[in-house]
Amino acid sequence: MPVYHPLLGGHANAPTRPGPVVLLAVAACAAVCLWQQESPTAAFVAAPLVASLRPVGGLDLPRTRRAAAEDGAGDSVMVAQDDRAYPEEAYQDYDWDEKPDQAWFDRNKIDRNKVNMLFFDKFRKPVNFFPHKLQPGDTVRITYMLPDPKGDKQVRDFKSYDPKALRSVKFDGILLSIRGKYHARTLTVRAMIGKTPDVMGVEMVFPMFSPLVTRIQVLRRGYIGRAKNAYFMRAMVGKKNMIPVDQERTEMDKIYQRLRDEGRADEIPDSTYPTNEWERYPLPRWVQDEDDWDEEKYNPDDVDQRTDWEIRVIGRFKERISPSGKYGRR
Repeated sequence: MPVYHPLLGGHANAPTRPGPVVLLAVAACAAVCLWQQESPTAAFVAAPLVASLRPVGGLDLPRTRRAAAEDGAGDSVMVAQDDRAYPEEAYQDYDWDEKPDQAWFDRNKIDRNKVNMLFFDKFRKPVNFFPHKLQPGDTVRITYMLPDPKGDKQVRDFKSYDPKALRSVKFDGILLSIRGKYHARTLTVRAMIGKTPDVMGVEMVFPMFSPLVTRIQVLRRGYIGRAKNAYFMRAMVGKKNMIPVDQERTEMDKIYQRLRDEGRADEIPDSTYPTNEWERYPLPRWVQDEDDWDEEKYNPDDVDQRTDWEIRVIGRFKERISPSGKYGRR
């Protein structure tokens, strides 16, 4: 039975003749041989291919400082010294095993204070929005907004709800602490809710610069001495769950209110933003190690001079629970 051969283009008994695949292979080999012999033509054809790999417009790829020095072209790519705010070393690209100059670090340094101030200027509120000398221990009333959707109140139908509807809510409590920096400062307020014996403490954290916080009122000025926060109120129960009145700031509020009643509100000085624990006097000792510490304004009386022993041992000793199980020293 005759067998078909694809390369021969026919059967085994047919006369031998080259097939189409063989003819194509021979033609390709001949073309390669002629292209290799004609070297000028090959160079002419290859030249545009190499040129096409270069960046358009004559732009040079970024080179490191070492590569520029070896090529001798480091001066040609440098910009005039007058147009720069830093020395030439600040604009160089260094290899992984090269130590950059200090100017390089100064140029690439990101000032965290400037970045945070951009956000603070975006979200901050007027200074007079806050009460004068607001400190932990004060009894405050914070008015804030909560979502109040209105509609047919059917679970399956949300189209009738108004997502922008808000209602005003008030929360009264003792200001425990002021934490955070810049635009992320928060107020921690604690209140006792319920009736005996089901009374319990509820704490809420309010972002000071949130647009949902519409008003902050001081109902009572509390005096906590040199303490930086009023966290000790969490352990106070019964009659001890109270803070004495701050007579000095209470008298200040009376004077300011008298000026408002007399129409002399313009004589009242501007308020200030509530400060953190480490921004109020006496300052902690680690504040002296910060970058923005001004040594010329140093005052030993404004810095906490207690040792670690006094802070950890004696301070905790005063907050301990007595053996009787009651809060206090007895």
